[in-house]
Amino acid sequence: MTRWNETTKLVVAAIVATLSVGAAVAVVTQDRSTTIKKITDSSDDSPGLAWAVDAADMGLEGATFASPRTGSMYSWGLGSIVIGRTALTLAVVSSESGNDEAVMVGIDTTDGTVLWKTPAPDLAACADQPLDGLLVCHQPTWGTTPGYVTFDPATGESRNYPTDLDLFAVTVANDRIYTTSGNLEDDDVLLHRGTLENPSADWTAPLHAWAGWEDDYATALEVNGQIGTFDVGGDFSTFDASTGRQLWKTDSLEDCLGAVGRTMGDLAIASLQDCEGTGSEPKGSVALRLDGTVLARSDSPVVQQPSVDEPTDTSIPIVLGDAAFDRTTGEQLWRDDALSYDSPGDELNEPRTYATLTYVIGHVGLLQSSSGTTALDLRDGEHLWQAELNGNVLGHDGDLVLTSAGTDLAAVDITTGATEWTASTSMMFPDDESMSFEILVSGADGSYLVQSGSKLAMLQPLP
Repeated sequence: MTRWNETTKLVVAAIVATLSVGAAVAVVTQDRSTTIKKITDSSDDSPGLAWAVDAADMGLEGATFASPRTGSMYSWGLGSIVIGRTALTLAVVSSESGNDEAVMVGIDTTDGTVLWKTPAPDLAACADQPLDGLLVCHQPTWGTTPGYVTFDPATGESRNYPTDLDLFAVTVANDRIYTTSGNLEDDDVLLHRGTLENPSADWTAPLHAWAGWEDDYATALEVNGQIGTFDVGGDFSTFDASTGRQLWKTDSLEDCLGAVGRTMGDLAIASLQDCEGTGSEPKGSVALRLDGTVLARSDSPVVQQPSVDEPTDTSIPIVLGDAAFDRTTGEQLWRDDALSYDSPGDELNEPRTYATLTYVIGHVGLLQSSSGTTALDLRDGEHLWQAELNGNVLGHDGDLVLTSAGTDLAAVDITTGATEWTASTSMMFPDDESMSFEILVSGADGSYLVQSGSKLAMLQPLP
């Protein structure tokens, strides 16, 4: 995934004004060392630093990196979208009212070359999958050129596709673009499927969705195969991706459900709220099929919301409360008290029970509490190991999870708890000793593309 390298020579090859939307593409050629550098004081099996790109070098004073998925108008999130061998990320200059400046940046993941920089103002969101090899984004009606905006990952060329629709979410699937338009605050929303030239080329259908405009709705629309979901503001809708027909909808107030999200097996998970009483704590949780029928239910007050939910397949049970259930039949398979943690409270906090399932990776669930990290085999509930695993899990490469604790990076085998390697970002970047990575963009075969607000880097196995 991540490659870090040194910039040895920067030659501006051309500044090309070729965009149909009037934006300028700066095409940059860099002569970069391809030597993978050993990281000082890292363990023997640690990958080396292949290359690194700094947000400060993107031509905008005070710039930081931001995710194209959540757009360039506000700094909702961090990340990159990889298309082919190009990583596309945003460099933005933020202020209290949003982002004042933004450029889309294309970076060659093989050697860290900055291929191009293209102005990217007023992007509300970008799809995480390409269409015909292009990154698809959109601008809202109050943007400079409302409609779709595409970026070519090879050249940075950008093109606008104007529309009068007030689009506010976008995703790409089934070789089509799915978007929503309308008024979220009035539950007056339409779902569209079509092309760049015509957002409604295939169809337009009503979609139940209610939220405030201040909510983060950029990533709320998802389509996987023939089922689509829209999850925002406590409301949840599912639809047929071929026709747009709504399959099921729920309203957080009318149905007393909250925290609805999707998981493998075409299931939605929701907390059960006490709408008739005065308590604010959940009464339990429920797994719903995407037609709204109940698959399984738990009356445990803890609601499991893992930040990474990537089970191997539908044979891996789903966890509700303190128990595991079959994803197909709903049968309870096992329960474990370790799935919750009782905090005694202190002078500032009331006693409270917390859910502990933080990550689901393959067949392993990682439970985190003040006593450390416990790994469960989700297939049968067996405890695999327990350890003081510090830091956040950035992502995984097979059975290896990459963790970050301050400036310390480590790769841990989730099946055994063994630490495979360690390295420190303070040794990679002596001039920025406090920098730490926040996200794993991609990882495979021991290579890690990692990102922070200030750097995008590649770590690769040493020769």
